[in-house]
Amino acid sequence: MQQLSAAPLGGSPMESPNTSQIEKHRRGARKVVQLPISLHGGAGVTRDISVSGMYIVQDRQQEIGSRLEFTIDLATPMGKIQLCCEGEVIRIEKIVGSDSRVGIGIKILKQFGRQLVLENLPDDAAIG
Repeated sequence: MQQLSAAPLGGSPMESPNTSQIEKHRRGARKVVQLPISLHGGAGVTRDISVSGMYIVQDRQQEIGSRLEFTIDLATPMGKIQLCCEGEVIRIEKIVGSDSRVGIGIKILKQFGRQLVLENLPDDAAIG
């Protein structure tokens, strides 16, 4: 897996931020995981995620303060589940070494629910 390096848009490579300052703003522990994410007009992949936010990498530029509706694809023993959410862009960073990829910090505002994708279920699966 390729290690990603980020820099604030319009700036030089970012110094490591003070971890305690970042943790003050987070409500949940982050889990480093790469999951596919679909946004209106684009797609990306998560770098890390928590109950209150996530960091994604994608090719499409966003603006700080903009609201996004997105789905996250989760693989479960029952099949693929799509988690539908609304979030707010709170941070944008250019990915160093890439002309088009950006890193985006998203605060999760709403979770609309989960949609079980039935075509991935085994024939004998019980849906409750």
